[in-house]
Amino acid sequence: MTSRFSRWTLALLVALVAVGISFGSASAAPANKPATPNPANAALARAYKLEQDRLRLQDVRLKNAGQYAGKLDQLIAKLKAKGQDTAALEQAVAAFRTGIAMARAEWQVASATLAAHTGFDGAGKVTNADQARATLKDAHGHMEQAHTIARGAYEKLHAAIVAYRKAHREVKEPVAPPQP
Repeated sequence: MTSRFSRWTLALLVALVAVGISFGSASAAPANKPATPNPANAALARAYKLEQDRLRLQDVRLKNAGQYAGKLDQLIAKLKAKGQDTAALEQAVAAFRTGIAMARAEWQVASATLAAHTGFDGAGKVTNADQARATLKDAHGHMEQAHTIARGAYEKLHAAIVAYRKAHREVKEPVAPPQP
């Protein structure tokens, strides 16, 4: 009976040691680390954020262009009241507004592309890298086009204003005050 008791005790001790060893090695194993983000995906997420910021900035600039055209309308009205010919300025402002409207249309396409956020989740993290790249490329292209159109419209308007001022130099400059 003592031999049976010894065998059972010995078997139990061996089993406990085996379980202890396996438990010890399992607890010594490193814990699952959170997956490190893919550097390419992180760069895409940053680019997405930058494009959103650029979209907002471009929206403000297009709104300011509309306000600028309104100020020019007021100036044209004042010049007309003084009897000056403003046909060239009126045409330039109309062309400017048309250019800004075309730029706004490109901006709308870029805005819709970023709002769809294909390849990104709602928080701007990459879900599909290829789709994310395509989204960024499409939005960036439309924003570049909007910038090019708006810049060209502004430069043409500016040239028309400079030409008008050169043609209408009859307005005299005020006399400088005497020096003290």
